[in-house]
Amino acid sequence: MRVLTAAFMRLARNGNVEGLREFVRSDPFLLAFNGLDPNRRQTAMRSYAKAETLCEAKARHRLAQPSTIDAKRAHKADWSDPAMRVKLANAYARAGADDEQAARLLGVSRGSARLAKKRHLHAAATDLHEKAPQRAVGGRLR
Repeated sequence: MRVLTAAFMRLARNGNVEGLREFVRSDPFLLAFNGLDPNRRQTAMRSYAKAETLCEAKARHRLAQPSTIDAKRAHKADWSDPAMRVKLANAYARAGADDEQAARLLGVSRGSARLAKKRHLHAAATDLHEKAPQRAVGGRLR
């Protein structure tokens, strides 16, 4: 139990979000967690939750909370701005396909980054906004 808690808190103090997640996915964590008394596993998971909260608070690039649906336009990201689209492309180039990491770099919520990628990066790459030509079939337009 002490080994797990110490590892969680060490990573959390440094604000290492990726390191914390990698540790939880690793074999040493799985071995230590499976070696715990079943009654102590819940305590270990509480320790993880506390470490995750601390880690997010100390992270270099914090993940923004989603805006409310009725938020004023000034409080939302303006993806129609070409400068923001360049930032979006650069963030995804650095983060790869990771929406959360790109959102951290941009200072927006994960959902906002994911939706902007879908609407602006993929749309620009595949020209999804062009409508297909309509064809007349049986005297009607389709």
